[in-house]
Amino acid sequence: MTDTLLISRRRLLVAGGALVLSPVLIPVADAFAEDDVVEMVNKVRRQYGVPPMQPEAKLEKAALHQAKLMANAGKIGHSIGWGNTFTGRLKQAGIRGPAAENVASGQKDVPAALNAWLNSAGHRKNLLDPIFTRYGLAYAARADKPHYLYWAMLYGIDVPQVMP
Repeated sequence: MTDTLLISRRRLLVAGGALVLSPVLIPVADAFAEDDVVEMVNKVRRQYGVPPMQPEAKLEKAALHQAKLMANAGKIGHSIGWGNTFTGRLKQAGIRGPAAENVASGQKDVPAALNAWLNSAGHRKNLLDPIFTRYGLAYAARADKPHYLYWAMLYGIDVPQVMP
């Protein structure tokens, strides 16, 4: 099994320029603080007249899971591995309501990933869809290629809590 470096929105923090993934030292010079990531995502949406989104833990967890699967497989896609589908991951993460997913690979940082999605009609539609109010953004890298990142961004809505 391939070792992976997993970075979620909460971990996109400048950490003295490096993270240690035993036994590999992996530089993270292009990492961003959590507030910066939220601002980057919402700056793009504001430029297109779309309301802001807020990070959401369940979506982030599902995005991190997908990024890890892609890094381990060394390829991008929405269905990586046996029985791993987008709808299955949503259900497993407890995500309800409308949702969408963008994936990418090779971008060195958050702005590059967002720019790649803006330059693809389907991905741009997801990123700028006003129905989505929540997102989860994560990336993973293989230990043998720590500078080649696999990105996943999931989008969802506010779902009212059902009282038992």
